[in-house]
Amino acid sequence: MSDHSAFSLSAIKIFARFTKEEIEDLWQLGESIHVRPHAHVIIEGEPTRGLFVIISGQVSVYRNEPGSTSMSRLALLDEGANFGELSLVDQAPRSATVIAETACQLFYLNAESFLAWLEKSPGDLSLRFYRACSEELAIRMRRVNQDYITAQQQLWKHALRRAEAKE
Repeated sequence: MSDHSAFSLSAIKIFARFTKEEIEDLWQLGESIHVRPHAHVIIEGEPTRGLFVIISGQVSVYRNEPGSTSMSRLALLDEGANFGELSLVDQAPRSATVIAETACQLFYLNAESFLAWLEKSPGDLSLRFYRACSEELAIRMRRVNQDYITAQQQLWKHALRRAEAKE
């Protein structure tokens, strides 16, 4: 692996079930790219291309606000974080815009190359990958459900306080 591999691809949940040899093959499949500060890495709505892992630097993740030209920042990601992982599972357009906050060194894994590699890999690699994806999706759905319940509770509490204040 490269000297930039201070992070481990196996730390990414969707690759956690891969062996050391599979991770090394995965590293060889991808490429290291440099991104200047304030450059757009991906743009919401564009075709899916692949997964990115931050080797060094910081990026911000934004979503366009419906009916507006402004964007809301969803997250600030640092070294070791990844984005674009959904492109390894489906071909839907990008769901967010990612902009480099600083100069970044990124590991890029092309979705088509990854899927072709996964298909021709021996054993149960494909099964392990999709199982890890399913587990990660379940975790995210539970988090979204909890966030939704919490938001509803806060809205109801606020509405009740306003109604009581009017009485």
